[in-house]
Amino acid sequence: MGVGRCIGGAGGLRGGAGVMTITAEHYFKAYADHPEITDEIRANADTLLGRVDLLLDECVSMGWEPHINPATGTYISGQQNGGWRPSTCKEGAPDSSHKEGSGIDVYDHMNELDDMIDDEMLKRHGLYREHPSATVNKKIPGGWCHLTTRAPKSGRRTFYP
Repeated sequence: MGVGRCIGGAGGLRGGAGVMTITAEHYFKAYADHPEITDEIRANADTLLGRVDLLLDECVSMGWEPHINPATGTYISGQQNGGWRPSTCKEGAPDSSHKEGSGIDVYDHMNELDDMIDDEMLKRHGLYREHPSATVNKKIPGGWCHLTTRAPKSGRRTFYP
């Protein structure tokens, strides 16, 4: 599994390379020993994280500066449910891509990441995202960028949940 991809500090930025990495350890952090984490979910997460890493690397090369989420100590958004979620998790949709290891919420300080990403970038990396207007926290600045390898019913790279 992709846990070994991180070469650097707790946040996941590869030391000196300026390349961003979200590890499987970060992704499963809130539920590390949960019995629902199957080999299939781990394989889905590995595919997801590989694609997300490449997209975020591209964004970093274009000037985007990632920020650590103070609540998770990683680049994953939320309090604990921005990565993988068990079937019993009430956060998000009942059939959320997070529950199959195919969705992630990247911490998006001031929505700078969502402002940078376009559908061509998503297509290049085999990803889809929730529309930025659906990933804003009205109580505090910023929000998250929901990325997934699972195509929505609309087939659009940027979709409304």
